[in-house]
Amino acid sequence: MGIRIDPIKCTGCMACELVCSYHRDDAFAFLSACIVVYRAKEKKDYFGVIVKEEESLVIARPEGLEIKGIGAVDEEAEGEGDSSAKPMLLREACDLCEDVEDGPLCVSVCPHGAVYTE
Repeated sequence: MGIRIDPIKCTGCMACELVCSYHRDDAFAFLSACIVVYRAKEKKDYFGVIVKEEESLVIARPEGLEIKGIGAVDEEAEGEGDSSAKPMLLREACDLCEDVEDGPLCVSVCPHGAVYTE
C-alpha cells in the first residue's frame, strides 16, 4: 500500500504537504514533508506532486502518474534528470502516518480526493 495522486484532480493547494510537514515536525516545516507540490518555472501554471516512498518516488504530473525507483532517480540526477526530484532523495520516506488511527493525513485533508491509498 502506498500514497497515490490523481494529477487530474489535484489543484496544487498544498494541503497534503502542510499536514505532512506538521505531522512529522509539529510545525509547518516544508523540508520535513515526504509529499511535495512543485511548480515548474518554464511553464506557467504547471505543477506536480512527488511522494517519497521507501524505495521509489511517486511523481504525479498533468501527463500522468509515474513511479521511479530511487536508484533510477540517482542515475538521472547525474545526467539530464528532473531536478525537482533531487531534494526528495534527502527526505524521510512516507510511513503512511502509521501512528494515526484513521490512516494517512494527506488523504483525509485533500479537498478534491486527489490523494488516495492504493
